[in-house]
Amino acid sequence: MGGRHPMTNSTVPDQLLHAVQDRTTEMRRWLDTDNNSETLMAHLQHEPVDAAWLRTYQRLGRDLMSAVGNAQEQLPRRR
Repeated sequence: MGGRHPMTNSTVPDQLLHAVQDRTTEMRRWLDTDNNSETLMAHLQHEPVDAAWLRTYQRLGRDLMSAVGNAQEQLPRRR
């Protein structure tokens, strides 16, 4: 018997929701490491921050917003 894939029985909306949860967790874990939360507060107050830090923050934000957008596309349209 072959290996089982945990997403096999999931619906597409479930998979998309899981992707949003994963990206959210990724962002939260990153913010919880080193001094990333403090650096975010400095960035939000328009203080200069490290370029590498900013690229990582922007990438994580794009990944999260992309996952949210993909999930929203699958929601039933409201009338």
